Amino acid sequence: MRIILESASKAASGSNTQPWEFVVVRDAKMKARLKEPMLRTWLEKLAGGSGMSQRMRDVYDEATEMLRNTETVPVIIYCCVDLDRVGKSEEVRYASIYPAVQNLMLAAHALGLATCLTVHGSTPTRGEPEVKKLLGIPEHVKITCLVYLGYPAARLGPPKRKPIEKFTHYDHW
Repeated sequence: MRIILESASKAASGSNTQPWEFVVVRDAKMKARLKEPMLRTWLEKLAGGSGMSQRMRDVYDEATEMLRNTETVPVIIYCCVDLDRVGKSEEVRYASIYPAVQNLMLAAHALGLATCLTVHGSTPTRGEPEVKKLLGIPEHVKITCLVYLGYPAARLGPPKRKPIEKFTHYDHW
């Protein structure tokens, strides 16, 4: 964990404010308590949705399964930004935390660990108020995302991505 968190701390941030805060949850009982508001709000969101494609239904089913198994994940890292240590613009807030999250995930991968980035528990409609209360996160700190961390069940290989020619433009669009 120390190597992963040290790697996160080397990221760029707006005006070098380094506003990140990480809550590392290893305790299964705490993860089970955190699961409840995240799963409940997710299932409420799903109940209101209709007419989605099969692909999206599959993605949502995987997200639901991940949430149902929250307490079995070895580590969950709640990635937060201290709003008192970062500029007021929303863009700078997120530009100051997401590079740290990316470094965290890359370091974990380099160590043979698997990660899954999610926003469950990071907005009011995804259970954030209850999650913050359970974890004792102060009001001036915003949960931006979570990283589920553990050993991969299977070797997945590189992620499927479009060729760079499909989204790269030189000198003009």
